[in-house]
Amino acid sequence: MSSLVSEYAAGTLFGSALFAAGVFAPSTIVAQMRLEDFTMAKAMLGASATSALVVHLADSTGFSAMKPRTPQSVGYFPYDGNILGGAMIGVGMALTGACPGTVFVQAGAGLPSGIFVLGGGILGGLLFVSAQPSIAKLRQGRSNSKSTAELTIPKSMGVSPWLVLAMWEILCFGMLQLLSGFEGPGKQGLVSPVIGGLLIGTAQACAIALTRHTVGTSGAFEDVGRWLRNALSGDASKGPITASVMFDCGIMSASALLARFLLPAAAAQASSNLVSPAVAVVGGAVMAFGSRLAGGCTSGHGISGLATFSWASLISVGSMFAAGILTAALR
Repeated sequence: MSSLVSEYAAGTLFGSALFAAGVFAPSTIVAQMRLEDFTMAKAMLGASATSALVVHLADSTGFSAMKPRTPQSVGYFPYDGNILGGAMIGVGMALTGACPGTVFVQAGAGLPSGIFVLGGGILGGLLFVSAQPSIAKLRQGRSNSKSTAELTIPKSMGVSPWLVLAMWEILCFGMLQLLSGFEGPGKQGLVSPVIGGLLIGTAQACAIALTRHTVGTSGAFEDVGRWLRNALSGDASKGPITASVMFDCGIMSASALLARFLLPAAAAQASSNLVSPAVAVVGGAVMAFGSRLAGGCTSGHGISGLATFSWASLISVGSMFAAGILTAALR
Protein backbone atom coordinates (compact mmCIF):
# COMPACT_ATOMS: atom_id res chain seq x y z
CA MET A 1 0.00 0.00 0.00
CA SER A 2 2.80 2.44 0.88
CA SER A 3 4.34 1.95 -2.57
CA LEU A 4 1.04 2.85 -4.23
CA VAL A 5 0.82 5.99 -2.09
CA SER A 6 4.35 6.90 -3.18
CA GLU A 7 3.40 6.42 -6.83
CA TYR A 8 0.33 8.62 -6.36
CA ALA A 9 2.40 11.34 -4.66
CA ALA A 10 5.00 11.21 -7.44
CA GLY A 11 2.21 11.49 -10.00
CA THR A 12 0.79 14.61 -8.38
CA LEU A 13 4.18 16.30 -8.54
CA PHE A 14 4.73 15.27 -12.15
CA GLY A 15 1.23 16.33 -13.17
CA SER A 16 1.67 19.70 -11.47
CA ALA A 17 4.88 20.29 -13.41
CA LEU A 18 3.28 19.34 -16.74
CA PHE A 19 0.36 21.65 -16.00
CA ALA A 20 2.61 24.55 -14.99
CA ALA A 21 4.69 24.18 -18.16
CA GLY A 22 1.58 24.47 -20.34
CA VAL A 23 2.53 21.48 -22.50
CA PHE A 24 -0.87 19.87 -21.90
CA ALA A 25 -2.77 22.25 -24.21
CA PRO A 26 -3.93 20.43 -27.39
CA SER A 27 -3.30 23.54 -29.50
CA THR A 28 0.30 23.66 -28.24
CA ILE A 29 1.02 20.02 -29.11
CA VAL A 30 -0.53 20.27 -32.58
CA ALA A 31 1.32 23.55 -33.23
CA GLN A 32 4.58 21.82 -32.22
CA MET A 33 4.00 19.15 -34.83
CA ARG A 34 3.27 21.87 -37.37
CA LEU A 35 6.56 23.57 -36.34
CA GLU A 36 4.61 26.72 -35.45
CA ASP A 37 5.16 26.69 -31.67
CA PHE A 38 8.16 25.23 -29.84
CA THR A 39 6.76 25.34 -26.31
CA MET A 40 6.75 21.55 -26.12
CA ALA A 41 10.30 21.22 -27.46
CA LYS A 42 11.62 23.83 -25.00
CA ALA A 43 9.95 22.14 -22.05
CA MET A 44 11.25 18.71 -23.10
CA LEU A 45 14.80 20.03 -23.52
CA GLY A 46 14.74 21.62 -20.07
CA ALA A 47 13.24 18.46 -18.57
CA SER A 48 15.75 16.21 -20.33
CA ALA A 49 18.76 18.26 -19.24
CA THR A 50 17.59 18.29 -15.62
CA SER A 51 16.54 14.63 -15.63
CA ALA A 52 19.86 13.50 -17.09
CA LEU A 53 21.75 15.15 -14.23
CA VAL A 54 19.34 13.72 -11.64
CA VAL A 55 19.42 10.21 -13.10
CA HIS A 56 23.20 10.00 -13.24
CA LEU A 57 23.60 11.36 -9.73
CA ALA A 58 21.13 8.78 -8.41
CA ASP A 59 22.89 6.00 -10.30
CA SER A 60 26.48 6.98 -9.50
CA THR A 61 25.81 7.49 -5.78
CA GLY A 62 24.13 4.09 -5.50
CA PHE A 63 20.82 5.63 -4.42
CA SER A 64 19.00 3.62 -7.10
CA ALA A 65 20.04 1.82 -10.27
CA MET A 66 18.64 3.71 -13.25
CA LYS A 67 17.92 1.09 -15.89
CA PRO A 68 17.87 2.30 -19.51
CA ARG A 69 14.92 1.54 -21.78
CA THR A 70 15.49 -1.67 -23.72
CA PRO A 71 15.06 -2.27 -27.48
CA GLN A 72 11.58 -3.35 -28.56
CA SER A 73 11.07 -5.58 -31.58
CA VAL A 74 8.09 -7.03 -33.39
CA GLY A 75 10.30 -9.63 -35.02
CA TYR A 76 11.86 -8.15 -38.15
CA PHE A 77 14.94 -6.28 -36.96
CA PRO A 78 16.25 -4.70 -33.74
CA TYR A 79 14.39 -1.56 -32.71
CA ASP A 80 11.57 -2.08 -35.22
CA GLY A 81 9.12 -1.96 -32.32
CA ASN A 82 10.62 1.36 -31.21
CA ILE A 83 10.35 2.77 -34.72
CA LEU A 84 6.81 1.55 -35.40
CA GLY A 85 5.55 2.26 -31.91
CA GLY A 86 7.19 5.69 -31.82
CA ALA A 87 5.65 6.54 -35.18
CA MET A 88 2.21 5.53 -33.92
CA ILE A 89 2.64 7.82 -30.91
CA GLY A 90 3.59 10.70 -33.21
CA VAL A 91 0.57 10.12 -35.45
CA GLY A 92 -1.69 10.02 -32.39
CA MET A 93 -0.17 13.23 -31.02
CA ALA A 94 -0.71 15.10 -34.28
CA LEU A 95 -4.31 13.88 -34.50
CA THR A 96 -5.36 14.42 -30.89
CA GLY A 97 -3.18 17.21 -29.52
CA ALA A 98 -2.25 14.91 -26.63
CA CYS A 99 0.45 12.45 -25.67
CA PRO A 100 0.22 9.45 -23.31
CA GLY A 101 1.23 11.69 -20.39
CA THR A 102 -0.54 14.98 -21.09
CA VAL A 103 -3.83 13.21 -21.79
CA PHE A 104 -4.15 12.67 -18.04
CA VAL A 105 -3.55 16.38 -17.46
CA GLN A 106 -6.19 17.22 -20.08
CA ALA A 107 -8.73 14.81 -18.62
CA GLY A 108 -8.08 16.07 -15.10
CA ALA A 109 -8.45 19.69 -16.21
CA GLY A 110 -11.74 18.83 -17.89
CA LEU A 111 -10.73 19.41 -21.50
CA PRO A 112 -13.39 17.64 -23.62
CA SER A 113 -10.99 16.18 -26.18
CA GLY A 114 -8.76 14.82 -23.43
CA ILE A 115 -11.57 12.73 -22.00
CA PHE A 116 -12.22 11.15 -25.40
CA VAL A 117 -8.49 10.58 -25.99
CA LEU A 118 -8.27 8.88 -22.61
CA GLY A 119 -11.12 6.58 -23.58
CA GLY A 120 -9.34 5.80 -26.83
CA GLY A 121 -6.14 5.12 -24.90
CA ILE A 122 -7.88 2.53 -22.75
CA LEU A 123 -9.20 0.92 -25.94
CA GLY A 124 -5.66 0.94 -27.33
CA GLY A 125 -4.41 -0.78 -24.18
CA LEU A 126 -7.05 -3.48 -24.59
CA LEU A 127 -6.11 -3.98 -28.24
CA PHE A 128 -2.42 -4.24 -27.32
CA VAL A 129 -2.83 -6.92 -24.66
CA SER A 130 -5.06 -8.83 -27.09
CA ALA A 131 -2.35 -8.63 -29.76
CA GLN A 132 0.53 -9.52 -27.42
CA PRO A 133 0.43 -13.29 -28.07
CA SER A 134 0.67 -12.72 -31.83
CA ILE A 135 3.51 -10.21 -31.42
CA ALA A 136 5.39 -12.60 -29.12
CA LYS A 137 4.95 -15.47 -31.58
CA LEU A 138 6.25 -13.34 -34.45
CA ARG A 139 9.20 -12.19 -32.37
CA GLN A 140 10.15 -15.74 -31.34
CA GLY A 141 10.08 -16.92 -34.93
CA ARG A 142 12.66 -14.40 -36.09
CA SER A 143 16.11 -14.68 -34.52
CA ASN A 144 17.39 -11.61 -36.40
CA SER A 145 15.20 -9.40 -34.23
CA LYS A 146 17.50 -9.87 -31.25
CA SER A 147 19.97 -7.09 -30.54
CA THR A 148 23.34 -7.79 -28.93
CA ALA A 149 24.48 -4.16 -28.98
CA GLU A 150 24.98 -2.09 -25.85
CA LEU A 151 21.83 -0.38 -24.60
CA THR A 152 23.26 3.10 -24.04
CA ILE A 153 25.32 5.60 -25.99
CA PRO A 154 28.23 5.73 -23.46
CA LYS A 155 28.62 1.94 -23.34
CA SER A 156 28.39 1.44 -27.10
CA MET A 157 31.01 4.15 -27.66
CA GLY A 158 33.20 3.09 -24.74
CA VAL A 159 33.26 6.53 -23.12
CA SER A 160 32.44 7.84 -19.67
CA PRO A 161 28.74 8.57 -19.07
CA TRP A 162 29.82 11.81 -17.41
CA LEU A 163 31.42 12.93 -20.68
CA VAL A 164 28.21 12.17 -22.53
CA LEU A 165 26.26 13.95 -19.79
CA ALA A 166 28.38 17.09 -20.23
CA MET A 167 27.88 16.98 -23.99
CA TRP A 168 24.14 16.41 -23.52
CA GLU A 169 23.81 19.43 -21.23
CA ILE A 170 25.65 21.59 -23.76
CA LEU A 171 23.45 20.27 -26.58
CA CYS A 172 20.23 20.96 -24.66
CA PHE A 173 21.42 24.47 -23.74
CA GLY A 174 22.41 25.16 -27.33
CA MET A 175 19.05 23.97 -28.66
CA LEU A 176 17.22 26.14 -26.12
CA GLN A 177 19.26 29.14 -27.23
CA LEU A 178 18.45 28.36 -30.85
CA LEU A 179 14.73 28.08 -30.11
CA SER A 180 14.63 31.17 -27.92
CA GLY A 181 13.81 33.29 -30.95
CA PHE A 182 10.70 31.26 -31.71
CA GLU A 183 7.82 32.49 -29.60
CA GLY A 184 4.43 30.78 -29.51
CA PRO A 185 1.06 32.45 -30.07
CA GLY A 186 0.56 33.04 -26.34
CA LYS A 187 1.37 31.84 -22.84
CA GLN A 188 -0.45 28.58 -22.10
CA GLY A 189 1.08 27.64 -18.76
CA LEU A 190 1.76 29.18 -15.41
CA VAL A 191 5.49 29.58 -16.14
CA SER A 192 7.75 29.78 -19.18
CA PRO A 193 8.46 26.53 -21.08
CA VAL A 194 12.08 26.42 -19.89
CA ILE A 195 11.13 26.91 -16.24
CA GLY A 196 8.39 24.35 -16.81
CA GLY A 197 11.00 21.91 -18.08
CA LEU A 198 13.10 22.48 -14.98
CA LEU A 199 10.02 21.79 -12.86
CA ILE A 200 9.41 18.55 -14.78
CA GLY A 201 13.02 17.53 -14.15
CA THR A 202 12.61 18.38 -10.47
CA ALA A 203 9.46 16.23 -10.39
CA GLN A 204 11.60 13.46 -11.90
CA ALA A 205 14.01 13.82 -8.96
CA CYS A 206 11.13 13.63 -6.49
CA ALA A 207 9.72 10.57 -8.27
CA ILE A 208 13.07 8.78 -8.03
CA ALA A 209 13.27 9.66 -4.34
CA LEU A 210 9.75 8.34 -3.71
CA THR A 211 9.63 5.30 -5.99
CA ARG A 212 13.28 4.47 -6.83
CA HIS A 213 12.55 4.57 -10.57
CA THR A 214 12.10 7.12 -13.35
CA VAL A 215 8.72 8.38 -14.53
CA GLY A 216 6.55 6.82 -17.21
CA THR A 217 2.84 7.14 -17.90
CA SER A 218 1.77 4.73 -20.64
CA GLY A 219 1.99 1.52 -18.61
CA ALA A 220 -1.44 2.27 -17.14
CA PHE A 221 -3.08 1.74 -20.54
CA GLU A 222 -1.69 -1.77 -20.69
CA ASP A 223 -2.62 -2.49 -17.05
CA VAL A 224 -6.21 -1.33 -17.47
CA GLY A 225 -6.46 -3.07 -20.84
CA ARG A 226 -5.33 -6.35 -19.27
CA TRP A 227 -7.88 -5.98 -16.48
CA LEU A 228 -10.64 -5.29 -19.02
CA ARG A 229 -9.66 -8.33 -21.06
CA ASN A 230 -9.73 -10.52 -17.97
CA ALA A 231 -13.03 -9.02 -16.83
CA LEU A 232 -14.59 -9.64 -20.25
CA SER A 233 -13.35 -13.24 -19.97
CA GLY A 234 -15.10 -13.60 -16.60
CA ASP A 235 -12.08 -13.09 -14.34
CA ALA A 236 -12.19 -9.75 -12.53
CA SER A 237 -10.57 -11.04 -9.34
CA LYS A 238 -7.53 -8.77 -9.68
CA GLY A 239 -8.40 -5.09 -9.90
CA PRO A 240 -6.74 -2.48 -12.14
CA ILE A 241 -5.02 -0.61 -9.28
CA THR A 242 -1.34 -0.85 -10.18
CA ALA A 243 1.66 1.41 -9.63
CA SER A 244 1.27 2.91 -13.13
CA VAL A 245 -2.44 3.54 -12.62
CA MET A 246 -1.83 5.25 -9.28
CA PHE A 247 0.87 7.45 -10.79
CA ASP A 248 -1.50 8.60 -13.54
CA CYS A 249 -4.32 9.11 -11.03
CA GLY A 250 -1.96 11.47 -9.22
CA ILE A 251 -1.44 13.41 -12.46
CA MET A 252 -5.20 13.75 -12.94
CA SER A 253 -5.84 14.81 -9.35
CA ALA A 254 -3.20 17.53 -9.40
CA SER A 255 -4.39 18.81 -12.76
CA ALA A 256 -8.00 18.97 -11.59
CA LEU A 257 -7.03 21.07 -8.57
CA LEU A 258 -4.74 23.39 -10.51
CA ALA A 259 -7.29 23.92 -13.27
CA ARG A 260 -9.93 24.82 -10.70
CA PHE A 261 -7.93 27.18 -8.52
CA LEU A 262 -5.00 28.52 -10.56
CA LEU A 263 -6.00 28.40 -14.21
CA PRO A 264 -9.80 28.11 -14.42
CA ALA A 265 -9.75 29.05 -18.11
CA ALA A 266 -7.85 25.84 -18.94
CA ALA A 267 -11.05 23.90 -19.61
CA ALA A 268 -12.26 26.67 -21.89
CA GLN A 269 -9.45 26.20 -24.42
CA ALA A 270 -10.63 25.43 -27.93
CA SER A 271 -9.73 21.75 -27.78
CA SER A 272 -13.21 20.63 -28.81
CA ASN A 273 -12.93 22.68 -32.00
CA LEU A 274 -9.47 21.30 -32.67
CA VAL A 275 -10.21 17.59 -32.19
CA SER A 276 -13.52 15.84 -32.87
CA PRO A 277 -14.61 13.03 -30.50
CA ALA A 278 -14.18 10.38 -33.21
CA VAL A 279 -10.65 11.51 -34.08
CA ALA A 280 -9.80 11.77 -30.38
CA VAL A 281 -10.84 8.17 -29.69
CA VAL A 282 -9.10 6.72 -32.75
CA GLY A 283 -5.98 8.80 -32.22
CA GLY A 284 -5.90 7.89 -28.53
CA ALA A 285 -6.10 4.18 -29.37
CA VAL A 286 -3.28 4.45 -31.92
CA MET A 287 -1.14 6.44 -29.50
CA ALA A 288 -1.62 4.06 -26.55
CA PHE A 289 -1.00 0.95 -28.68
CA GLY A 290 2.16 2.53 -30.07
CA SER A 291 3.42 3.52 -26.63
CA ARG A 292 3.26 -0.07 -25.43
CA LEU A 293 4.76 -1.40 -28.66
CA ALA A 294 7.68 1.02 -28.21
CA GLY A 295 7.98 0.28 -24.49
CA GLY A 296 7.48 3.91 -23.50
CA CYS A 297 6.09 7.29 -24.52
CA THR A 298 7.03 10.97 -24.43
CA SER A 299 7.53 10.63 -20.66
CA GLY A 300 9.13 7.18 -20.46
CA HIS A 301 11.33 7.62 -23.53
CA GLY A 302 11.42 11.39 -24.05
CA ILE A 303 12.11 12.50 -20.48
CA SER A 304 13.33 9.41 -18.61
CA GLY A 305 14.82 7.27 -21.37
CA LEU A 306 16.85 10.02 -23.01
CA ALA A 307 18.19 10.91 -19.56
CA THR A 308 19.83 7.45 -19.42
CA PHE A 309 21.15 7.91 -22.99
CA SER A 310 19.24 4.85 -24.15
CA TRP A 311 19.47 4.06 -27.87
CA ALA A 312 15.91 2.70 -27.76
CA SER A 313 14.65 6.02 -26.40
CA LEU A 314 16.60 8.08 -28.92
CA ILE A 315 15.15 6.03 -31.78
CA SER A 316 11.63 6.11 -30.34
CA VAL A 317 11.61 9.88 -29.82
CA GLY A 318 13.02 10.49 -33.29
CA SER A 319 10.27 8.32 -34.78
CA MET A 320 7.60 10.12 -32.73
CA PHE A 321 8.45 13.56 -34.00
CA ALA A 322 9.19 12.49 -37.57
CA ALA A 323 5.80 10.79 -37.90
CA GLY A 324 4.00 13.56 -35.99
CA ILE A 325 5.44 16.33 -38.17
CA LEU A 326 4.61 14.37 -41.33
CA THR A 327 1.06 13.70 -40.16
CA ALA A 328 0.51 17.36 -39.27
CA ALA A 329 1.82 18.42 -42.69
CA LEU A 330 -0.55 16.05 -44.49
CA ARG A 331 -3.68 17.09 -42.55
